[in-house]
Amino acid sequence: MKTYYECIPCFLNQTVRCLKDVKPQYREEIVRRVLHKIGDMDLATSPPEMVTEVFAIIQEYTGKIDYYAEAKKHSNEYILNMYDELSQIIYNSEDPFDTALRLAIAGNIIDFGAQHNFSDEMIHSKIDKVLVADGIDSAMLKDKIAKAENILYVGDNAGEIVFDKLFLEHLPVEKITYAVRGEAVLNDVLMEDAEEVGLTELLSVVSNGSALPGTVLKHCSEEFKEVFNKADLVISKGQGNYETMSGLDKHIIFLLMIKCPVLGRDIGREPGSFIVLDNKDIVK
Repeated sequence: MKTYYECIPCFLNQTVRCLKDVKPQYREEIVRRVLHKIGDMDLATSPPEMVTEVFAIIQEYTGKIDYYAEAKKHSNEYILNMYDELSQIIYNSEDPFDTALRLAIAGNIIDFGAQHNFSDEMIHSKIDKVLVADGIDSAMLKDKIAKAENILYVGDNAGEIVFDKLFLEHLPVEKITYAVRGEAVLNDVLMEDAEEVGLTELLSVVSNGSALPGTVLKHCSEEFKEVFNKADLVISKGQGNYETMSGLDKHIIFLLMIKCPVLGRDIGREPGSFIVLDNKDIVK
């Protein structure tokens, strides 16, 4: 997905939110550098690529590599504390696959990029809504998974990874590889998050070798690209992965919650919608 002009205020808002950790004498300089970077950017570039360049500027002044480390740890711990409760919701439902899928999509609310005013209460609200939401084609995804021989599941955020684990427990994990980011960016999931929530004990986990809040193949490791190329089905979580992979010539099923009107317009659904979208059905 390209960057729309409406994305520009989000880049600036991300910058301003981070200025509290910067010495006052550097704040104006950072804003000017970010504005200059935005002014020179190619709008054909995806939003996650631009966000990464903005954060690179901020990191020069803060020295923080994992800016959202504490928030990610809280997210993992908070959802892990809900694990037994969520497991019971799944196992007691009429269709455990459908319910686990719905919860995995609801977990996409944990996003400190697009959803900067995220709170724990929002998780419970989205869980209630997703369990009764219309338009979630779980049967289509279940059929695609059954027919696939080699599946790549691309994760998105910390905390959300626990919801992914709950879903993956109802999938044929022997033919699935889960992907995390290679380096810290926003609250995106890393290998340490996969280890913390026990996902590495369930299935194979690979790093994509990149510090982008999405999946841009030219920035990924050779190991990840090999796994990606071998997969006959990719399950993609979250907005950043949609923004960076929706134009690829690859069979991808996108699972996400629409958190901004720009993405909603690109997909053709309203903000707040829960999405299970086959990229073969995307009309551009």
